[in-house]
Amino acid sequence: MDFIENLLAAAHKNGQNTLTEAECYSLFNHLGIQTPKIKIAAPTDDIKPLLEGFAGDKIVIKILSSKTLHKTDKGGVKVCLKNDAPAVFSQMVKDFPEIDAFMLVEFISYPHFALGQEILLGARFDKAFGPLITLGIGGTDAENITKKLRPGVAPSIVAAKGADFKDFVSSSFIWQYTGGLVRGGKANAKVEDLASYCQKIGEVMLKFSPQAKAPFIIEELEINPLAAQDGRLIALDGVIRFKENNYKPKKTVVTDEGIRSLLLPKTIAVVGVSETKVNMGRIILRNVIEAGFNKEDIFIIKKGSAEIDGVKCYPDCASLPRTAENMVLTVPAAAVPDVLKEAAQSGKVNGIVLISGGIGEKEGSENIREEVDNIIAQGKAKNPAFTINGSNSMGIVSNPAKMNTIFIPKNKLTPPLGVNENLAPSAFLSQSGAFVISNLSKMENIKPVYSVMTGNQLDVTTVDFTAYLAQHDDKIKVIMLYVEGLQEGEGTRLKEAVEKLTSQGRKTVIYMAGRTPTGQKAVMGHTASIAGDYPTARAILTKAGALMAETFEDFEALCQMACSYANHPLKNNKVFMISNAGFETSGMADNIEPKGPLAAPLPSDNLKKELERLLVQAKLDNIVDVRNPFDVTPMCPDIDTYNMIEAACKSGEYSAIVYSNVPLSPVVKTLKEDNPDMMPKLAALSKKYGVAVLVCVSAGERFDYFRKTAVDAGLAVFTSADNAVQKLAKFIK
Repeated sequence: MDFIENLLAAAHKNGQNTLTEAECYSLFNHLGIQTPKIKIAAPTDDIKPLLEGFAGDKIVIKILSSKTLHKTDKGGVKVCLKNDAPAVFSQMVKDFPEIDAFMLVEFISYPHFALGQEILLGARFDKAFGPLITLGIGGTDAENITKKLRPGVAPSIVAAKGADFKDFVSSSFIWQYTGGLVRGGKANAKVEDLASYCQKIGEVMLKFSPQAKAPFIIEELEINPLAAQDGRLIALDGVIRFKENNYKPKKTVVTDEGIRSLLLPKTIAVVGVSETKVNMGRIILRNVIEAGFNKEDIFIIKKGSAEIDGVKCYPDCASLPRTAENMVLTVPAAAVPDVLKEAAQSGKVNGIVLISGGIGEKEGSENIREEVDNIIAQGKAKNPAFTINGSNSMGIVSNPAKMNTIFIPKNKLTPPLGVNENLAPSAFLSQSGAFVISNLSKMENIKPVYSVMTGNQLDVTTVDFTAYLAQHDDKIKVIMLYVEGLQEGEGTRLKEAVEKLTSQGRKTVIYMAGRTPTGQKAVMGHTASIAGDYPTARAILTKAGALMAETFEDFEALCQMACSYANHPLKNNKVFMISNAGFETSGMADNIEPKGPLAAPLPSDNLKKELERLLVQAKLDNIVDVRNPFDVTPMCPDIDTYNMIEAACKSGEYSAIVYSNVPLSPVVKTLKEDNPDMMPKLAALSKKYGVAVLVCVSAGERFDYFRKTAVDAGLAVFTSADNAVQKLAKFIK
């Protein structure tokens, strides 16, 4: 790496922050990456002698500049016959009077517009995920072609640290064409060679990343195109951007004890409680009491008062009889620094839930933010467990601790307290408090063990909580995560946490905001977070095992399925679909993509015989054939439909069942007065056989009670059959 460091140092001394193409070639050759033969020419040179030694009858002439990256767009690349080269060169010298050097490049012949023969091999440093390697479609029209592909198809992205590059290459979209794996295709390179190039570039990026303490950071390295021809991989163009390494590590860390104090406190203090009116602090105090927290373990920080609502008051933190493991702070933003300073200096406060907003996320509050950051560092120096959740947090609900610190009144939202035994234990971690309460209002059957709203993340983050639960609480089977921005290194930590959760059979559902310039602007206006690169996060976290929600509807559906079926390890990707309406079976079938993540094979001979026997029993054998999807017609009573679903579950052939019921048929019990019992019975089947049973009720609000029986039983419920199949495909993928 000394060669590369010296190369960067020389360029930096020359005032460059981008290497010239000749310097890029020098670096590539040092790594063993093949490049064309080149010679450098000054504007005053006679290039005829320089043309000797180049094979073939063509030559490429390029301007040599560290400032002009897209040379082709500017007319700075010319391909010509060698006989015409002197004249072409003279014209380029006239066209580019500011250029003091040109490059003669060996012409490499290959089909420029054959998919897979021009590869983009790139690398860049990402604040959240560290050095990343990108593999995609190369060439001058690479960006336009990639945009036309389905999101998530290309480019392929992997974090350089610990990557299996052979797997990365072989599973990428572009390799299907470069490797000749498509029908009629021809292998133009070896997977081992491309994997080796990726690995070498990954090593360079890791060496020249901020934390590596090298004098320079390589921000971006790109080979485009990397030509694949007759078993060779040749870098035909390169860009390398770099800068001085002025990295300063984060001053403070969040400890496990700090997070435990926030989630499982034995004592709680509340600051900002009014004695004369029901303000936010008073609401939170009452919510904590009503959740079942022992009054003797609650303290109010308030001068001049003895007690409020039966809870004793203390004038300041230093006067507390015991350490406040969790302190909820609801005071105006201007008063926050003084209260935090007192808490930090007392050494008697661990976790703080900072409800107050306007610290960092609002323009003009930067000075308060800086002051608070210094107080956090001082507090941790005295007490490593000193941790702040917020600012602009809506609070934390912890069922094990019997703690509810959110300030939403009960007539607007039933607090997510208690346990739903029909669902897997979950945790809801979100930067946005509104996102939590909005979703829990719609999904009242989900009672997370922990509901945590981190707000502006002055200190502890959603990733900190995720990593803690992945490491210390294996009872949590589903983590629901809303992220507006990943801080430095957090992408890597989140990836590792998701991998750990996935390896243990646990589920992580993630909605990430700030995906577009407009979305990023909205996020920054809300919590002062800087959104990460969404395609990168989606690629890396999906590979780690996360369920990435593309829409709010996706998030809700994936959460419902994860909580309903987290304990059902999927045996395969096969689904059996059954409905009492023909349009629904057609809609379900239309959403099974060829070679997609979800398959709908016909029942085996044994299962087919059993289903045919049940059709005879239901007196439907003359009008119904066994298929998948299976249309049992509106004349099929509940008991017969149930028996058919049980047969499919019992067969072990499918890991999921989608049952869609148009509930208006007179032979099905779907109204409240009918005392419907179908859904609890299906839930029992799901648990008994370890099969995910999804339910669709295709009708209006008159049948809300029927839907509720499914929700209460712990089943994922939809209102359209095609949507159920779409979401199941995403869940299984």
